[in-house]
Amino acid sequence: MLQNVLDVSSSIMPLRVKVCAEMEANRLRRLVVAVLASLVMSMAFSGTAAAEGWWAQTIRPAEFWSGPDATARLFGQLPRGTYVLVVNAGPETGNTRLFAREAGEQNFGYIEAVTLNPTQAPPGEMPVSPAHPSAFRPFWAATLEATNLQNGRKNSSEVVAALPQFTKIMVLGDPGDGHYYVQDARTSRVGYLDGSKVGPSQAPTPEDEVIWSSPAFVTVPDGHRPWWVKAIRATNLWSAISDGVSFGSVKDGDRFLVMEPLAGARLTIFNPVTRNFAYIDLDAVTKTGAPKPAAVEVGGWVGIVSGERANLRQEPHTVMASAGQVLRGDEVTISSWVEGEELEADNRTWARVMGVRRKASDGTWVELPLGDISPERYVYSGLLVAKVVTEAPVPPTMSLGRNGAKWIDVNITHQVFVAYEGVTRVYMAALTSGRPGWSTPLGVFKVLRRVENETMLGSTLFRVDSGEVPDYKLENVKWTQYFTSGGAALHTNYWRSPVLFGIPSSHGCLGMIERHAKWLWDWANVGTPINIHN
Repeated sequence: MLQNVLDVSSSIMPLRVKVCAEMEANRLRRLVVAVLASLVMSMAFSGTAAAEGWWAQTIRPAEFWSGPDATARLFGQLPRGTYVLVVNAGPETGNTRLFAREAGEQNFGYIEAVTLNPTQAPPGEMPVSPAHPSAFRPFWAATLEATNLQNGRKNSSEVVAALPQFTKIMVLGDPGDGHYYVQDARTSRVGYLDGSKVGPSQAPTPEDEVIWSSPAFVTVPDGHRPWWVKAIRATNLWSAISDGVSFGSVKDGDRFLVMEPLAGARLTIFNPVTRNFAYIDLDAVTKTGAPKPAAVEVGGWVGIVSGERANLRQEPHTVMASAGQVLRGDEVTISSWVEGEELEADNRTWARVMGVRRKASDGTWVELPLGDISPERYVYSGLLVAKVVTEAPVPPTMSLGRNGAKWIDVNITHQVFVAYEGVTRVYMAALTSGRPGWSTPLGVFKVLRRVENETMLGSTLFRVDSGEVPDYKLENVKWTQYFTSGGAALHTNYWRSPVLFGIPSSHGCLGMIERHAKWLWDWANVGTPINIHN
């Protein structure tokens, strides 16, 4: 046995030595390339008062290469927000990488144009001047309408991809014959498109990155618009377009998105409930409209766009076409919160938009015309923050508070509670109520029981329409005041981000920041009335 082991080991050793030698040679090549690049750039910069080129920041983690083409070696990855000085004016046609110097480490290399956003010089760095006064500087743009990306400047050129409206593109060269040489930010495809169909835009934002990373979004073929079908009988979901194994059965009435054009006896579908892909028999479904999402109706909630830019969707799902965009600081008025695609963990809430205002240069607010692109427009709740409510909303007229009695008014639209003693307002604070599908019950209730500190389990809840049972265990939930026998209560909500107070996010309870829940605990008692309304 020992002899066999020795024989095997000795047969492997020459191979191991060869592999190690190759690794060392590769390291040496990379080092030589890096040193040569540094020497070239050092000579280029010597004797100049200021660097030549333009500064940019990486908009996402970006790979740093030894050269401009596929033969280059990877030096490493630059984190999001890294400053680089781009030295060459623009990439050559056919290439998409720019030669640049990293600001911090002073390393040189090539970086993809679509990972950069032109910016000012970082702190501590000298301002730059163009290498040539007429040098072209790449810039960000977006398609003003659906258009084709082609492999040449002529209208008869082959179509590379169909770009929907508002596609982010990096313009890599001056227009020739009215066409731009561009790179698609999402797919990195390059080609030419009609310059009259693009307009200036900002660089892609983290919100764009979230949407592009959606498995449903990235698998939609160019030019295909997903459409809904529903099962007309109990049937199986399959693992392949023919034969395959069953993923399980679905029931009559279940709805799915068709993700690819028909190419056989089965359709490629996306299940919006499980977020999985599968195949379904064509004769087991029929075309239908979008499912009516669970909703929480509100009387005109107002929030502010917190992301740099956010897409409005025709349905609360990123696989659907964009119906416009809003910008950071825009004021959005909504008519309801609806359940849709979950882009962040445990957050499926989208806002149905009924109006958008933008602040003009003179400080006045201007109502933006939404046009007739689509009667429905949705924006993801994670891209909004509630506008601070400074004055208590007027409650409905009712008999609560007679003779100065204590009572609590909860306004679901404005996401605030107000404590009253008779008609006198004594305290107001933001809260987060039940999200779509788990909406907080409306009506007049009273505090039934109180628990100072407890552990809450999601397994005690059940959603009738979907059969969902939440999976959570939350310890040290303080100042809980139950007002229904089904478990709805006022309590602290320490596990939610502070920015979510003002937006529905709970499983039906009324959650508050701890100091507000403690104040209400000290002030109220068993029997205190609670009026909950839109």
